[in-house]
Amino acid sequence: MNKKTEQNLPTVSQDAQPHIQDFCDMQLFERMLEDWSISTGLAAVAIGSDGCYVSKYHNFTDFCQKLTRKTPEGLRRCTKCDQEGRGTYLCHAGLVDFASAITLEDGTVLGNMLGGQVLPQQPDEAKYRATAQELGIDPETYIKALRKVNVRTPKEIKAAARLLSDMVNMFVRTSWNSRQDAKTLLERTHIISSLSKIYFCNYYIDLRSDSYLEIDATPNIHQLAGKSGKMSATFVKACHKFVQDAYQKDFLAFTDRKTLNQRLGTKTSIVFEFINHLHKWCRSMFIAVSRDNAGKVTHVLFAIQDIQEEKEKELLVQETLQKSADAANRASKVKSDFLARMSHDMRTPLNGIIGMTHLSLGEADMQRIKHYLSEIDVSSNFLLGLINDVLDMSKIESKELQLHPVPFKREEFLSYIDAVIKPICEEKSQRLIVDVDLPPDYVLIVDKQRLCQIAFNLLSNASKYSPEGGTINFLMQGKLLQGQNKIALHTIIKDNGIGISKEFQKIMFDPFTQENRVDNYEKRGSGLGLAITKKLMDLLDGTIRVKSEMGKGTTFILDFTLAFTSLAKLQKKQQSLVETAYQDELFLDKHILLCEDHPLNQEIVQLLLTKKGMIVEIAADGKLGLDKFTHSSINYYDAILMDVRMPVLDGYETTKAIRTSARKDAGTVPIIALSANVFTDDVDKGLKVGMNDYLSKPVEPQKLYRTLGKYFNESK
Repeated sequence: MNKKTEQNLPTVSQDAQPHIQDFCDMQLFERMLEDWSISTGLAAVAIGSDGCYVSKYHNFTDFCQKLTRKTPEGLRRCTKCDQEGRGTYLCHAGLVDFASAITLEDGTVLGNMLGGQVLPQQPDEAKYRATAQELGIDPETYIKALRKVNVRTPKEIKAAARLLSDMVNMFVRTSWNSRQDAKTLLERTHIISSLSKIYFCNYYIDLRSDSYLEIDATPNIHQLAGKSGKMSATFVKACHKFVQDAYQKDFLAFTDRKTLNQRLGTKTSIVFEFINHLHKWCRSMFIAVSRDNAGKVTHVLFAIQDIQEEKEKELLVQETLQKSADAANRASKVKSDFLARMSHDMRTPLNGIIGMTHLSLGEADMQRIKHYLSEIDVSSNFLLGLINDVLDMSKIESKELQLHPVPFKREEFLSYIDAVIKPICEEKSQRLIVDVDLPPDYVLIVDKQRLCQIAFNLLSNASKYSPEGGTINFLMQGKLLQGQNKIALHTIIKDNGIGISKEFQKIMFDPFTQENRVDNYEKRGSGLGLAITKKLMDLLDGTIRVKSEMGKGTTFILDFTLAFTSLAKLQKKQQSLVETAYQDELFLDKHILLCEDHPLNQEIVQLLLTKKGMIVEIAADGKLGLDKFTHSSINYYDAILMDVRMPVLDGYETTKAIRTSARKDAGTVPIIALSANVFTDDVDKGLKVGMNDYLSKPVEPQKLYRTLGKYFNESK
């Protein structure tokens, strides 16, 4: 609102006249406006005859004051509404405002009451998002502020506006005329009955005589109390009839005339909420209307409002917040349990690796050394599996995991099961029955790693949770889809193990979850296997279902569709690849600069490269690597293997320095990242600074050779 009186309001005379603040108790005036705003949910402010504010802002919304009016266009629209609006009106933003004159009985205009800032109905948020864009306001901030704006029906708004107007005028006129007879005051302020639009029970009470006059009441209350009577006796009867037992004592204390003056004190109103005989929430209120010269309240308004809907909304909000808090607590506990398990599961293979390494160092017997190395290999692979599970889950949740479909023969898949799964089952003398029924002469197009990962997760679980000598069935049936060049796969994995409870089946695909059972404790893993399997099936646009009975076993049912190619086409393509494939001679005498700070990693990569006849130079940090490249002859290095995390200069900085140097081969020498950082952001960052490729640790020899061979072939 503007600092000067708006044009839509009655013109205030410029002749000498009294000012509201000159004869009214402004402290009481402010409290009256504040309590009215609190009880109605509407905004209010008073403007004097000089066009300046007489009162504070009461219940003004952030939506109006801090957002809409803070923009040039919003202020322009608001000012236009202020100037053109009359009485109760709808502003440009869809909020209801009102304006009414503050006058004496002789018609002298002392100022104006402005207020409103409420919605007449639930807003169309899409419309307000569009308005926010027009005004240059963040839509989410605008909608958040909008949701805090109270909603009132047009009848409630008009009634509240009339009530405020009459209360203010009554107060001002009473202050101007000093004291008036209560009956005359009631007659002159007949609009006080507007309370009935908001409250279903309204009484005007003379505390001095312990008497009341009915303004408005529901039929059942009117039948009990009548049009007038004694306050104390009637309130007791009404309490026992209309107030639920649990609230009667407090209600009687609230309506006690003997203590009411003390409890009101300098307040304009006091409030008490209770549940009535119909099990609905109600709000009762005493409003101080007049006081004697000593400040003692002589007359009050008593009203009761139905707030059941308000309470239900509050309860809903509380329940929602509680559910959110419970879910957050559950998630926190689940993740804490996961971290504890991971700590245990990682320490176990690490202890094995460290212990067996120590034993190997002091052992001369080659057979024993081979045994120790075998145990180290098992522990290392287990540890790597745990790490890969965590990385896979992270990639899945961040939507970074992508499938890389390639041809996958039936025989390759069976070989994987035979080499990986069968030994697991044989350790427990379990029978593994495999039946892969796929159409002959056809090859699946699928991400090999992820399909094997799905099979491993489910089959290894089946073995883990099945008894010694148990039976595990793996059935895969394929059906060609006519005219689609696709094959529908129906897969069943069945065991006769301990089974899964009905309760856990509901959450078994959630990350970090495991069934907490005594017979299951020693078999617990990371809790990610099933979650990863479910996510991989989602990526394949497939489904996974489970049937299980405690003590009898579990069956997983998978259905998904894959593309395929003919064996003849695949063989032709493979022959072509063989003809262009790199030979070991390709690697002979190639000069490789290895930028790596970790001694063990240096040793491993150097051995892998020298095994193929390559010549390796090592730089223990990025600065040394840059110096070696800078001081070498042009095209001396055939490739650079670059660790990312290094002292002095990291891999990104070193690569950027190489690419921006003045050397002729600065832009052509292949730079291949070797890093444990394998997330999309890391890869993108590496490619951005000039790396040609990105390989993950632990180093996969064949992948390393293929990558180097690709660039060596290109340089021929």
